Parts: sequence; structure tokens; C-alpha cells
Amino acid sequence: MGSALVHIVTSKHGKIDDEEIAQVIEVMQECYSRLAPHEVSLVDLYIFERSSSVVAFFAKECREVGVVSTSFDELFFAMHDAWRGIPRITLCLEKMEKLPRLVKVGGVRHEVGHSVLHGNLRYYLLSFPPELLKIVDQFNLPFEYVTNLLYLISIAVKDYEVTRLLHQRGYVEDQVAYAEHLLKVSEDDILSWEISRGKPPAEALCIISCLKAAGCAAPLLADKKFGEEVKQCLMESLLYLPPDRSALLLKVIEDGFSSLGTDTLDNVDRMAQKCKLIFEAVFLR
Repeated sequence: MGSALVHIVTSKHGKIDDEEIAQVIEVMQECYSRLAPHEVSLVDLYIFERSSSVVAFFAKECREVGVVSTSFDELFFAMHDAWRGIPRITLCLEKMEKLPRLVKVGGVRHEVGHSVLHGNLRYYLLSFPPELLKIVDQFNLPFEYVTNLLYLISIAVKDYEVTRLLHQRGYVEDQVAYAEHLLKVSEDDILSWEISRGKPPAEALCIISCLKAAGCAAPLLADKKFGEEVKQCLMESLLYLPPDRSALLLKVIEDGFSSLGTDTLDNVDRMAQKCKLIFEAVFLR
């Protein structure tokens, strides 16, 4: 497909201003045009007024489509999935209303990038990559745990691929703003680490969960104007971890993302291989 307009089918949930929808669609269409050529001709846009409605909606969706890994689904203001076979972008206005415009625009463009790169069900029904199966065997991990691990690694990889694409196409300031927003540490992040600390399975997952925000930031580290700023934010986002754990995670971030190519499934396998370092450090200390 060339630069023709993508058909965006909008579904409103709650009281939503038509002007707000028009602004979102304008951002999306401009982004689809700049990312052309691509295969996206149709995308669903779900806009929710309240976060509680999003939670209820996705709980129902997960039951209906049989998605297993939902326990890590923080409620982001913008999300993408292709569970129904068509790329779908979901926005939560309650989450968006207090954010700077650049962060909001960056988030919407990020989900457009996902629909271009990962708008097919096959990117959400991933088989276990060989390197992950090696980790399973070595550390005798149960199926549910490995499913969660695959989910965390795959979303980090896909987020990296999206930021890389957007940065290559000239989206810089908004992607920096969005990445820095994701890198902000919450009280829940700190609490999650404190609860996990000293329990190898939980500790490993907690560390690997940091890769999502890092994946969004990683392609920006080489940016001439903003690279140092993003690196500083990344370093600060890991300060709540013990020095040995943050140093290990930084090594995985630097070596892992820089090794990724253009094949998403191969990239998940490569990142799983890098994550083996985390398991060895946590389980074999």
C-alpha cells in the first residue's frame, strides 16, 4: 500500500468529544502516510472515557480470545493489539488528559507503528523460541511462568522495533517525550521489586519487566541531540534496583537491543538469549 488514507473505524465508549477524535485521527493519518509503504488499510480505533471501562473491556476480550498473559498488562493510555485479526488501537482519555501533548502524540504514533509492524495475529500468538526453551530446561520453570516471560520479552522487542522505525522516519521529539514518560518509576515499580527481592523466579521477572520501557528508549540513545538525555533518564529509572542488578540489566539492554535485526520472531529469540544472563545471576548466585 502507498500513501492512501487508512480506513479508521472508530468505536466510542463513554462521553467523548468528536473534536478530540478528529485530532487523534489526524495524528494517525499523518503517521500512516509518513510510514508508507505498509500493509495497513484498515484499523480499529477504540476510545474510552474511563480507565475502569478499559479494564472491564479487556478482561472480557482476554476471556473470549483466550489470551493467557494478562497479569503484566498495566493500563497504558495507548495500546495496540491484533487479537481479532485486525490491528486495533485503544486510547484511554482519562489517562491522557493530564499528559503533555508531546507525550500523547508520541503514544498515538507509537501504536500506529505497532499496527504497521505487528498488526497481525501471528505477532500475538508467539511460539516459544529455542533460547527460551533452554532457559526452561536449565531452571526447571513451569509453563505459566514461561508464558509470562515470553510476553515480557516480546513486548520489549516489539516496542524497540516501533521506536526504531519512528525514529528512522523522523519522529524524534515526541518519541523522546514518550520514552521518558515510560521510564518514570512508579511506587508500584518499587513495591514490586521489594516484594520480589530474594525470590529468584519473581526477581528475574521483575528485572525483565523493565525491558519494555528500555526498549522504547533504546533506539533513541544514539540520537545526536537527545541521546545523552535519554540515557540519563534510563539510568535514573534503574536506581531503585541494587547496583549489581541495574548493571546487569544495562548490559542486557545495551547488548540485546543492539543485536536485533528486522525479523520480530528472531529478535524475540535473540533477546531471550541475552536474558539468560539475568537468570544465571539470579538463580545461580
